[in-house]
Amino acid sequence: MRILVISAAALALCAGAVQAKEAPSAQAAAQDAVAQAREAAKAERVVYVCDRSELTRKAFAREHGEVKFVTAEQALTGAADDWSAPRCVSEVEAAKLSAMLSR
Repeated sequence: MRILVISAAALALCAGAVQAKEAPSAQAAAQDAVAQAREAAKAERVVYVCDRSELTRKAFAREHGEVKFVTAEQALTGAADDWSAPRCVSEVEAAKLSAMLSR
């Protein structure tokens, strides 16, 4: 399986963190760090190109839990329910995702 990691949002967060001003207090700095960590966790979404065969589904479920297929749009926007585990895309959706990322 090929792995596609979507990290464009993570790069944007890093660029924003460089331009951020100094926090006025330790509490505000801690809150900023927690917020940035949450955003970074949301930004990284792992997507595998999977076929729909029974062997692939069993192997993916054993390795990552439940098998959930997403579209290219869902992979970019994070519109799926929960991204704590990797998701699958079909070969057609992987091609669409690659085309969207190369724009």
